[in-house]
Amino acid sequence: MIGILCGMKSEAVIADKLPDVMVGCSGARRERAEALVRHMIDQGARRLISFGLCGAVSPDLVAGDLLFGTSVMALGDAWEADGAAYQSLVDRVPRALCVSFWGGDRIAAREQDKAMIYRRTACMAVDMESHIVAKYAHEAGIPFNVIRAVSDPFDMDLPPAALLPLTAEGGVDGRAVWQSIKKTPAQVFDLARLGYNTHLAMRSLRLAVAALMEVYHEPASNR
Repeated sequence: MIGILCGMKSEAVIADKLPDVMVGCSGARRERAEALVRHMIDQGARRLISFGLCGAVSPDLVAGDLLFGTSVMALGDAWEADGAAYQSLVDRVPRALCVSFWGGDRIAAREQDKAMIYRRTACMAVDMESHIVAKYAHEAGIPFNVIRAVSDPFDMDLPPAALLPLTAEGGVDGRAVWQSIKKTPAQVFDLARLGYNTHLAMRSLRLAVAALMEVYHEPASNR
């Protein structure tokens, strides 16, 4: 059994197509993410995966890039992922990149935030779940992986509506977004750009799941 942690419901829907997995959606809330990961481990998860969207902090990444995390850093900590597990995926998705991740408890919303992370850590991408997955996997003595796709590039400041809290189920609060747009109409152009970038990233996540499905059906001797 594999435990997969996502931040958003739309990410979880994609991950849930995989066989023999437990999928949890944190709604971008740290306490819920920790509880979900602990539950997965208690239920016998033999591997943890952080799955979903991420932000690029490196100028070498673009929207839609599929990333496999080789390591995760957070304040005062660093963990190595199970890099060997990516080989079969890289063979199937040759445009995917293996990079290091920074885990944060809040969104890196502005270009200057992302630039600071890149300058101080040399990590290439950032998200809000991978450091939790890495920490608890390490404590439980099981391997972990990170499979994420870029939805906001390094030079993009996220519009106000994109920073609103998700619903408890990990969905977008449509009413709150509409109220934000009415308050700041000019953000609609950035929201449209983010929407397109997210479409590209979700497509990449579906490619990753398709590759994982092939790996599941491949004889173990060929992996």
